[in-house]
Amino acid sequence: MESEFEIIATRAGIGLNPVFSDDLSQAAEVIRRGGVIVCPAEGVYGLSCNALNEDAVARVVRIKERDSAKGLITIASSLQDLESVVDFKNISSKGQNLIKKLWPGPYTFVVPCADLLRGSLLTGGRGSVAVRVTAFKTLADLVRLSGVPLISTSANLSGEQAVSSFDLLSPVILKRTDFALTLPCGGLSGSTSVYDTLGDVLLRKGPQWPEDLS
Repeated sequence: MESEFEIIATRAGIGLNPVFSDDLSQAAEVIRRGGVIVCPAEGVYGLSCNALNEDAVARVVRIKERDSAKGLITIASSLQDLESVVDFKNISSKGQNLIKKLWPGPYTFVVPCADLLRGSLLTGGRGSVAVRVTAFKTLADLVRLSGVPLISTSANLSGEQAVSSFDLLSPVILKRTDFALTLPCGGLSGSTSVYDTLGDVLLRKGPQWPEDLS
């Protein structure tokens, strides 16, 4: 008997390529091999890969048909995961205090990037990078199993709507990836907050941003 996700795949005309599964270990193995997966995030489904694999990051940009100058968000399960990504010593004092107060959680911070990542696709060619230590267990476990920080960007073509329901995912996006993790999203009602530590300014106020910090 076909599973719910096999039926969705058949209806979308994509067969079973990518692989559909709820197995986090299998998803992590695809990432370690340099693959790109669809997986749930805090609020919507996203695309993920090894954030330190430039070829995989380039593939995410192509899959989304995204402007490479925009850069991509990196997610982690702990501060230690970000040591190869972030220049921690040059984060503003206010930014450091907010990070300590709010992480792990649905809060993305734009911070100075590590020297090796300057000018990369991950940063959009800049000297800064957007990062988040997630409190969403599925993503945090995926990071730990993968052993690397991950890209997290919505699983939609640029300009199209991000979705929180698996059966609304774009067949075009699914066809271009290697694996689709069929677990549910984290239930966040909107996009994560984004705070720029370079200018100490809140760029986007998400649904859980503390009112006393506005």
